[in-house]
Amino acid sequence: MRAHVLHEPELEFRAGNRHIDPRYGISVFGPADADSPAAPHQIPVALVGPAQAIDGIRSWLQRCQNRIDAKDTKPGQENLHQPFPGFSIDAQFGAELIFDDSLVREIPERQLRRLARADVISATADAVEIYADAARSLVETGRCRVVICARPDELNDRENHAPSVEGAAEHEDEQDEREAGGDFHDLLKATALTLPAPLQLMRRETWTGVRARTGGQAARPLQDEATRAWNLHTALYYKAGGTPWRMQRHSSDLATCYVGVSFYRAQSGQELHTAVAQVFNERGDGVVVRGGTAQISKSDRQPHLALSDARRLLLDALAEYRSTHGHQPARIAVHKTSNFTPGEIDGFHEAADQRDIDHVDMLWIQRRGAPHLYRAGQLPPLRGTTVQMDARTLLLYTRGSVPYFRTYPGMYVPQPLLIRSASPGTDLLAAGADILALSKMNWNNAQLDERDPLTLRTAYRVGSILKHVPSNARIATRYAYYM
Repeated sequence: MRAHVLHEPELEFRAGNRHIDPRYGISVFGPADADSPAAPHQIPVALVGPAQAIDGIRSWLQRCQNRIDAKDTKPGQENLHQPFPGFSIDAQFGAELIFDDSLVREIPERQLRRLARADVISATADAVEIYADAARSLVETGRCRVVICARPDELNDRENHAPSVEGAAEHEDEQDEREAGGDFHDLLKATALTLPAPLQLMRRETWTGVRARTGGQAARPLQDEATRAWNLHTALYYKAGGTPWRMQRHSSDLATCYVGVSFYRAQSGQELHTAVAQVFNERGDGVVVRGGTAQISKSDRQPHLALSDARRLLLDALAEYRSTHGHQPARIAVHKTSNFTPGEIDGFHEAADQRDIDHVDMLWIQRRGAPHLYRAGQLPPLRGTTVQMDARTLLLYTRGSVPYFRTYPGMYVPQPLLIRSASPGTDLLAAGADILALSKMNWNNAQLDERDPLTLRTAYRVGSILKHVPSNARIATRYAYYM
């Protein structure tokens, strides 16, 4: 076995310019769609929350219209923390947030005091109803693109221990903890899936810069102000319909539809359902397709689909792809969180054959259980390090030491992914390069070294929300509603 280090994938920005770092690319070139007539140059935002929180959010967002200096770093590591260029028409984003007093809904203090006195489950349900009603009254005006909700301090649900900006988890297993939460974030997003505009949740420490103590525990480290501004405004730009950056695509590359498949348990706890996040190569935009019921296999104790459900799932995903792009892809890459059964393989192939698609790669991506590598010195292996374990198995470090940063930016020992191919003709190194590139497509986090490819990150997040939605209910297909 030999280790091979993949090149850090470049991303595309305005006018086709490229760079490996999303923050540098936007700061120097601007967003990928900056020259498009559809780019969101003006973004009317609605605000929901207590009066004091609304004032604080608005004040901080107005401060973010101008440059925010980067956190001090060690000599030689200046790329690790970069200044935020400001969010205004004249700054590099070329977009501005529009505030309107008529797009504000203040939550009365008496309702918040009632939340503080109730048990966690009742308080969370009441808070979701209050915020959903307020958001609904705002988006029905048709004048806002995003609704920003100040998370109520009075709640002490599981989400209260999550990171301060949506999606900016520093601990690699934090996403798994969120899946089990049933928290305010997931319940509110589930309730708001039919609204005309997506939501953005914020905690008080995001705009104050002061980490709150929870449950008597010491305050956890908080991201620096420039990083918080990067993550929040990138998410707002995307939720308003913008494309901050794209995956690089060569003219010789096949048009590829990436489909991430994961499973979630319904709220009743009795059934398993399928959550799918479909990520398009050209934009990285996500379209959500809900599948049928899955069953736990007695042989490997993993959830699997019947042949007919696997076929229908992929056909639905391809229909969404065609409606967005106007054509079918030439290649399909299915990323799954469990092993592929013969029935699933046949079902996916039947769907591809029905649409005359010749190239299908099926990859089982394991987040745990991979062997670890050790590198000489104090730093962990480089991000992009691969080892081909056998003809169909690849170990890949999507987190690790980054030469561009001249350090390892994580707080914990990086956990590699184990990629197993169910397709005999798959080029494992090319598949690894795809997954490494997809790990940079999280628009909740502007740093370049996310652990999971977006195909799986979206599927995890979608599942944690859809488990609160009845199976026959209409849902939003655009991923912006789930992030």
